[in-house]
Amino acid sequence: MKKLLLLLVGLLSVVGMSAQNDEPTANWPYLYPDFMEGELLRSNKNSNKARFNIHLNLSALHYVDKNGKIKEADTWGVIGLIIGEDRFRFVEGKMLKVMAESKGGSVVKESRANYHAIVKNDGAMGTTALNSTTTKTFLYNENAINQYNGYLLTDDYKELHAMKDQSERLPVNSSLYLVIEHRLVPANKKSVAALEGINKKEFSAFLKTEKIQWNDPEDLVKVIDYITAK
Repeated sequence: MKKLLLLLVGLLSVVGMSAQNDEPTANWPYLYPDFMEGELLRSNKNSNKARFNIHLNLSALHYVDKNGKIKEADTWGVIGLIIGEDRFRFVEGKMLKVMAESKGGSVVKESRANYHAIVKNDGAMGTTALNSTTTKTFLYNENAINQYNGYLLTDDYKELHAMKDQSERLPVNSSLYLVIEHRLVPANKKSVAALEGINKKEFSAFLKTEKIQWNDPEDLVKVIDYITAK
């Protein structure tokens, strides 16, 4: 019984560590726990294959080049990205994950790092890279993004990956948007009702009849179809 208990404790520890390693951290501000093989799609029907990841500050697309350096992808003519079963659309300078879609448009999700939550609790989470003055400076310095490839401690992939779990977990906030005619519309009643051609009274009746939930991508597809039918 004692051996079984120790085995269970060990397994739970491994599972806990794996879950922690899969989360973004202050040193690893990315959507995926590692750079993933993917295909970048362009409007001229050309594509590029590489190991990609989405930076959680500006929804920027990064990749690892042949020299092991992390770089921001050239997004000229880019329309989307495929990573495994995940699909993304490039809209208004952001690479956003597709949650649902119809002929009228797409429902996409933006995941943004909440750096302020960590800095607000400075000193309460232990000593990490983010607690240093230098790190805080370039995290909030918009002019440093090119120098640091999007607020990274280093642009060397192996070095950054090795530092991944040497800092606290990075909180992430998610927002849903409707993509209609290459434009982002926040997924809420106020933003949609303000669109040209929307009758607010009729729209409110539609929402009530369809029992629209603004956090449900499938419901938001119905909203897109309602808008594009007008």
